[in-house]
Amino acid sequence: MEVVQFVTSNTGKFKEFQEILGDGLGFNFVHRALELPELQAPLEEIAVNKCMQAAEIVQGPVLVDDAALAFKALNGLPGPYTKEFLQKIGLVGLNNMLAAYQDKTAQAICTLAYTAGPGKEIKLFTGSVEGQIVVPTHPIKAMSFDAIFQPDGAHSSYAEMGSKAKNNCSHRYKALMLLKGFFLKKGYKQSK
Repeated sequence: MEVVQFVTSNTGKFKEFQEILGDGLGFNFVHRALELPELQAPLEEIAVNKCMQAAEIVQGPVLVDDAALAFKALNGLPGPYTKEFLQKIGLVGLNNMLAAYQDKTAQAICTLAYTAGPGKEIKLFTGSVEGQIVVPTHPIKAMSFDAIFQPDGAHSSYAEMGSKAKNNCSHRYKALMLLKGFFLKKGYKQSK
């Protein structure tokens, strides 16, 4: 069984990946914790660059995940800089950025980049979910922006809905379903 390394320093992303995709597609996906430098660029360019770097380091097939939160009132910011905003100002700061605006709509985006190895073609798979930025109603112990993002049609934030419900509708779920479709089309078989 071919090994594909899921390269991320965020163990929560790999856990979600496993819960959503399981052991399917005829691959053995393993977690590889690497902190890769990120370009200051659009999300797709960041994902491609991280994928190229990761493939060079591991010398084999890799999958990388880059997530973003785009506020409509701020013309898509923090967008590809979400991780840096979270590190500098936290979830409360992100929420406060919208305090002066009536429009609290946002989009959660996940871009996956896959390559079979160094120098090979990189495939992108992007999933997005429309929603609202909400004030957390409980202590913040959620991954990334989960405590402040509420998908349209839901009555709670990602963090409040729990991992099973989130993993059936999230931006990462949508991106992984595109990845799964790509592999199935290529002839890989879903494990039972």
